[in-house]
Amino acid sequence: MLTCLNTATTRGKPLVDDIRLCGEVGFEGIEIDTGKLDEFVEAGGTIADLRALLVESRVQCVGLMAFAFTPFGDCAEQIERIRRYGPVCRDLGGTMLLAFIAQQPEPGTPRERVIEQAARAATSYAEAAHESGLKVALEPIGGREFMGGPEDALAVVGASGHPALGIMVDTFHYYKSGVLPEHVARIPAEQILIVHINDAEDLSADILVDANRLYPGLGILPLHGYLEALAQTGWDGFLSVELFREEYWLDEHASIIHNAKTTLDAVIAETFGKA
Repeated sequence: MLTCLNTATTRGKPLVDDIRLCGEVGFEGIEIDTGKLDEFVEAGGTIADLRALLVESRVQCVGLMAFAFTPFGDCAEQIERIRRYGPVCRDLGGTMLLAFIAQQPEPGTPRERVIEQAARAATSYAEAAHESGLKVALEPIGGREFMGGPEDALAVVGASGHPALGIMVDTFHYYKSGVLPEHVARIPAEQILIVHINDAEDLSADILVDANRLYPGLGILPLHGYLEALAQTGWDGFLSVELFREEYWLDEHASIIHNAKTTLDAVIAETFGKA
């Protein structure tokens, strides 16, 4: 499995330093927030500059995030964003765009209709991304009634049938939705485009929020079980550390990235018995 940093983990820090520091600590990939990307360009940077820095740092741009998946309303704005950022992601060497579920169906809507509507919208997202040779990873959000875990996301991907669609796995969101490692082991590896790995404080799942996330291995999530389950599927892609903790954001930039890498490395080593 490959190591990756999601730049939400370093909110408020410059993107160029994210890339440079990721290279220094040995992260193999980086997920880039479009907000940070915009700040870089608005300050006079170019996509060519950024690509050169990625190459120099030996860090792969895995993809851009995040796009709101709004399957029960107007998708036009988000599809336009995909068309805007798709070529940029491609030019940076990325392969996917992350779309998180941002809307719930009307209560009482039959599941068949919900899946049909969501699949139709997901197909539109995928078609827009495919114009740039990219895929769209649908992200479940923990605790949501629809797409709180992989079951609904996989149903949407299956109903769509578009080859540019897949799902993402997030240890925090899956834990909140009661998704166990044995459930993850049943996900087809070819449908998993990326995995977000994070830990959480010792609180009940129903009250956990993003601010309760911790570096991998410092909390109570069954990370070893999730990684073992992923290995059982044959999946071997990017594990991306994604944290939204203000305490971490206030730390020194180098410390955040060092801590993210060392804790992730430790969890991987403990899971698979590697030194």
